Amino acid sequence: MKITKILAGMSALAIAAATSIPAFAEKTIVDDTNLDYIEVKEADGVYQYYVDLAKSPYDPATVSAVKFTFSVDDSAGFGGGLMLNSNKSGWDQKDEWSWANPGADNAQIFADGSDGNYTLTFDFGALGEEYWGSPADGENYWAQVVCQLWWGNDVTVTNVEIVGDEKAETPESKAESAAESKAEETSSTAADSSSSNADSASSSKAATTNNNTKNATTTNNASSAAAASDNTNQATGATTGFALAGLALAGAIAVVSKKKN
Repeated sequence: MKITKILAGMSALAIAAATSIPAFAEKTIVDDTNLDYIEVKEADGVYQYYVDLAKSPYDPATVSAVKFTFSVDDSAGFGGGLMLNSNKSGWDQKDEWSWANPGADNAQIFADGSDGNYTLTFDFGALGEEYWGSPADGENYWAQVVCQLWWGNDVTVTNVEIVGDEKAETPESKAESAAESKAEETSSTAADSSSSNADSASSSKAATTNNNTKNATTTNNASSAAAASDNTNQATGATTGFALAGLALAGAIAVVSKKKN
């Protein structure tokens, strides 16, 4: 009896625990943007999609809206909440920032789209440094826009667009940009110089080869003329031999002259 009661008690606890889990606990937000200032967190079964404006290329003080493009199985509808979070103003959540699929009756902000592809625009207006704080706050500076999924199927965020001005370039970033530009210029100059030297060497080698070919041709011609003289009639051999010798000498002079040029 005691064992039976213990097992029954454990079963009751298991059932109670299972029924206490919210219906949206298994619904997730997946990030597919490849942006380094995005983070997905989970707390008590609720998935939260963080866009960290402080780490983004945009100045939080000027940001007026964030647009989320996502895909979802919309057969059961979907929705959640939108929030702002910063060290200076804390966690900021309003009833009018609840969002859902088009036509839902329990939300204030509606996603645009259909057939599983939607864009959700969270337009909160530029709030300035009075709300967000500034980078001068150091480690205590963060500026986050948060989207929570409360019900529906899994959402995959494919793009995030931030409406605002890009951050001004700091002296440190200017110095880094200048150094990178100088390094690229030096690398390019070295590559051009190497290519020019290679072309010059190739042209010089080609010219030498051509010159040697011409010299070899002239010498072969002179040798052929001398060989022909050996087969000449004996009666005219002496005269012909002197003539051929003259041609050979002229050829030799031509070879020397070409080598000098």
